[in-house]
Amino acid sequence: MSWGIEMKRLLLMRHAKSSWSHEVSDHDRPLNERGLEAAPRMGRWLDAQGLRPDEVISSTAVRAQRTAELVSTQFADPPPLHTTADLYLPSVEDIIDSLAESKGDCVLVVCHNPGTTHAVSVLTGVSEEMKTAAVAVIDFDVAEWSDLLVHAEGSLRSCWRVKELPESI
Repeated sequence: MSWGIEMKRLLLMRHAKSSWSHEVSDHDRPLNERGLEAAPRMGRWLDAQGLRPDEVISSTAVRAQRTAELVSTQFADPPPLHTTADLYLPSVEDIIDSLAESKGDCVLVVCHNPGTTHAVSVLTGVSEEMKTAAVAVIDFDVAEWSDLLVHAEGSLRSCWRVKELPESI
């Protein structure tokens, strides 16, 4: 996807619904059945909208990585997936830092709340509650992702929640 020399697009996603029934650490919680259905559904929706990311960056948490994998596999040519512990319960700065070395014009970041909800608000000035598996589409008028380290102000283009998607997806 090419947005021109002065445009970058962030697909900021909260991980899909996770299970609390396993006796594991928070970091190691898996997706539950609803999450296992929602993540690929959101991936199909992104693909239908022509929003194939050039790369995916995910938290190292099991539920976030699995969400990222399930979304990525919905594209005919799945984008490369990278993980970083910095996106586990991230601040807005952690999210920006994770993007700083990205090369693609469109990047999917999968992480956690309250970081995703806070990041949408800080980066766009729009308050959106990021439910599980929700995706916010944020455009930035920058040449490089590292430009966000200096000035991180974007425009919220869309915010999708799985329950609001068409039944056919």
